[in-house]
Amino acid sequence: MTLISDALDRVARQCSIDTPSSWVGASDDEYLAIRDDFLLETVDDILERADLPSPIGAQVVITGDGSEDYDLPAAFKRLQRDPMAVYETTTNRRACIPVPDDGTWTHIKELGTAGVERYYRLKGYEGNWTIGFYQLPTAGISITVSYITKNWMANNAGTQGSAFTSNDDVLLLPRRVVEVGTVMRFRERNGLDFSTHRMEYEMLLSRLSNDRRTRRSINLGEPESRIAPWDVPVPDYVPQA
Repeated sequence: MTLISDALDRVARQCSIDTPSSWVGASDDEYLAIRDDFLLETVDDILERADLPSPIGAQVVITGDGSEDYDLPAAFKRLQRDPMAVYETTTNRRACIPVPDDGTWTHIKELGTAGVERYYRLKGYEGNWTIGFYQLPTAGISITVSYITKNWMANNAGTQGSAFTSNDDVLLLPRRVVEVGTVMRFRERNGLDFSTHRMEYEMLLSRLSNDRRTRRSINLGEPESRIAPWDVPVPDYVPQA
């Protein structure tokens, strides 16, 4: 367990500046830049680029009620980058298909082209995201959404959050990659050479991402074979003969 303040102390020493008595209460411009700019920029970059396990990664179950749009948790940052990130856990047990733009969404709905598939799209902004589905999930349909939260710290009671407000707050991200990324940004902003720190940061972040993806495959151009039941389309309704 690493306190955010301890990580920032190490950052300060690597940047050859004195550590403040309290990082939360520090008001000098140099400390504000490290705490409110370089640290948060590093955290955001890690959350955007690495699919990390719980508690950074999380799941929510959407229970259908015939509506198109459903609220996502306030801590939602983005979907996990996984073909099964939005997965119907009842009836057909299938991966839902993302729709990239509003025009395609309108086209699918107007033509009624869902067929045996279920499509989804995200709408909203930070703290107010929703997910929409077509075909509409009716009562009894459950869809599991796997996502990355914006929570990168926890207080001493274990409550997770995204704001550093106490010197006892705990860092939930790997300490080393956060420290190197913060130092890198400090050096870049102050006109110092940061190439070595950038290489180390990218290496640590790449390793972090690869360690998360424990199952790997190499595709040499052959078409993917159907090996899982959710790969085989089955209609929602099969009429009697």
